Amino acid sequence: MDTEKLWQQYKNSINQFILSKVNDHEDAADILQEVGLKLALARDRTIHNPKAWLYQVTRNTIADYYRKINRTVETWSSNSSPSACACDLVGFVIQHYLPDTYAQALYLSDVENIPQQQVADRLQLSLSATKSRIKRARKKLRAMISDCVDINYNSSGQIVEYELKTDCELPVDLQKEMKKLNFSL
Repeated sequence: MDTEKLWQQYKNSINQFILSKVNDHEDAADILQEVGLKLALARDRTIHNPKAWLYQVTRNTIADYYRKINRTVETWSSNSSPSACACDLVGFVIQHYLPDTYAQALYLSDVENIPQQQVADRLQLSLSATKSRIKRARKKLRAMISDCVDINYNSSGQIVEYELKTDCELPVDLQKEMKKLNFSL
């Protein structure tokens, strides 16, 4: 893996992501440097989805930063706990609210970060059928979420905030899962 090329490709967007979570520019620069170091140390690893890996490492590094200084991180919502993240609910929503045909492929690909060819092999599908299922599943998931949640994105297409729509009643099992994760909208 060419970590230098990868770092140059994503460094600016990762820095913007960090700045959206950390108000202090010096702390943000430290976190960015730490993420870069973690990428350099992972140069011999096989990473199937480098962008997703980098953002997950960044989220974890930001959480570590807030734990270290004993502050509360505002991951997505001012009511959320430091460890709560919308991404923690994604697997639950995929498995419980999408039809199995789509849920399996999307869960393996996007939550487990398994390459699509391996997902196809595991589900005994062609690669093209797997890609179609994942694409349809993402579309269904996006529609499902937008029915209940207003989402605001920044210029890079990243979610900067979201809020539950007043006319949406969340299912009881989803509310229980959110409570278990100390997550609130």
